[in-house]
Amino acid sequence: MQAPKNPAQPTTPAEPKRNKPRYPRQKTFASYEHLSAEAVAAFVDNELDEKAAHRARVHLVHCADCRQEVEAHRQASQRLKQAASAIHAPSALLDKLQSIAQSCPAGPTAEETPQHSPQTLLDKVDFYYRALVKHRDTTHQSARDEKH
Repeated sequence: MQAPKNPAQPTTPAEPKRNKPRYPRQKTFASYEHLSAEAVAAFVDNELDEKAAHRARVHLVHCADCRQEVEAHRQASQRLKQAASAIHAPSALLDKLQSIAQSCPAGPTAEETPQHSPQTLLDKVDFYYRALVKHRDTTHQSARDEKH
């Protein structure tokens, strides 16, 4: 005689046991966790994607500590923006930087730049192949010039 089936037990066959992933999943921000300093900065600067920003807003509704952090970061950001508009480089410094840019000599061309000698067999093959192609291109160009 069979034992009566327990109605609380599922009648479908049990799922096969799954192995744990080899690498644990990377922890992501959940709305019940406190916002990290990076998340606060990204939230204030509107750099979070829509889903993360939504989770942060939900968390801020329930967490006074994080609301205070966000408000402090907003105030600091505004003070920095106001201070940045009042800071100016001295005109002597700007003139000096412009003169450096204008008086800087041109650097060496690609042909004048020293080439390192090839280290491996593959480097040597590549080096000689490029030299052969360059030689072929210059000889074909000079032949075309002679025809015209």
